[in-house]
Amino acid sequence: YIQVSSVRRPISSTMDKPTGQLWASPVTTCSRRVIAACAEAGIDFKFVPIHLPKVEHKLPDFVAMNPYGKVPAWRDGEGYDLYESRAIMRHVATGTPLIPATAKARAIMEQWISVDCEYFKPAVMPILYMKVIKKAPLDEAKCAASRAELEPTLDKMEAALLASGFDYLACETYTLADLTFACYFELFEPAGLMDALDARPALAAWWARCR
Repeated sequence: YIQVSSVRRPISSTMDKPTGQLWASPVTTCSRRVIAACAEAGIDFKFVPIHLPKVEHKLPDFVAMNPYGKVPAWRDGEGYDLYESRAIMRHVATGTPLIPATAKARAIMEQWISVDCEYFKPAVMPILYMKVIKKAPLDEAKCAASRAELEPTLDKMEAALLASGFDYLACETYTLADLTFACYFELFEPAGLMDALDARPALAAWWARCR
């Protein structure tokens, strides 16, 4: 088992730490989202690497855990399986400061996680596929179109940080809302997107804190 502990945000001592096995590939943002959540929550887990070029995510044993045949997949220490990265990250973060204590902050956190899923990810992933993961042939016109689709969400993130005065998206502390976006922002430099932060100083400062 790999033991990863978080010094700045230790898991609540009043709850048992979840344990389990994580099947994932760090190549994917969804896998990194769960790996980061496990690390920040300070839980003990066994990491099982999945080799995507070998199509290991389509093997019968893996599909038995995730019927969609995609990474990541989680088998909890209590014996049940979970798939979908956002569900897994919420599970492993239960009882930690990654999930805010107040109803308002939790709702804002969930709002930003939904923004990621519905607006941010569909806009940024084509760029990452072409320029970072090299999963698709480079088409600068398509990259420009995706960048134009991404810009309004970046503007909304900037405006929200300025309006709230918080250091982070949901509240004054780092939560799953920040973590889920960080998995994309860490690829902004190789994707040629760092200049998007130049005109958004609050967002640039947020990313510096997260990084």
